[in-house]
Amino acid sequence: MLTLYQLEWCASCHGVRQVMTELGLTYTAVNVPYRREERAQVATVSGQESVPVLQDGDRVLANAAVIVDYLRATYPRPDDATEQAAMGVWRMTAHLSISPHAALTLLRHSLAEKGFSIIAETRGQEISARLHKDYVLLSVALPEAAAQAIESDSLAAGALLLAVAVVPTAAGGSIVAAADPVGAVWLYADAPLRRVQAIVKRRLADVFAAL
Repeated sequence: MLTLYQLEWCASCHGVRQVMTELGLTYTAVNVPYRREERAQVATVSGQESVPVLQDGDRVLANAAVIVDYLRATYPRPDDATEQAAMGVWRMTAHLSISPHAALTLLRHSLAEKGFSIIAETRGQEISARLHKDYVLLSVALPEAAAQAIESDSLAAGALLLAVAVVPTAAGGSIVAAADPVGAVWLYADAPLRRVQAIVKRRLADVFAAL
């Protein structure tokens, strides 16, 4: 029996849960106290108080990276593992053979065609001199979805604007990357808000399909 000692809001714990879902594993989740000094059960099992900790029979593993490596080496991948893993990647990317300037032009056109508004456009060196001169960051919004998001949760700022970057490659091509709209709000546990963002996600997928 697999037992995961964890905290729901812990990013490292989430990463382990995601891999266990990817592998189709059944496990028991034990939610530990917030204060480390109160985690006597974790300390008894693992000799330390941090999480995640995974117990698999007599084997005990701590540290998310170690746990993930163990799970992937020990348990077979089910048929839908690739699809499960893809759903857990909180970004979209497109690798293009064209220049960053051409990619930006294509991106602007595709965004407009799918109903997105570009709220701001920032060049990389406006952010940091260490960024490539051809790096461009767009702040975009789907206006009707933004209005619905505010109606659902007026404090969910992450649901309003979406970051989309054009990143130059060493070979002279480009990568277009965007944050997943659902990933930006999933911790809110607000079902209506996630439904709105799912609409944005589908529309953004259409943008990337057109690149």
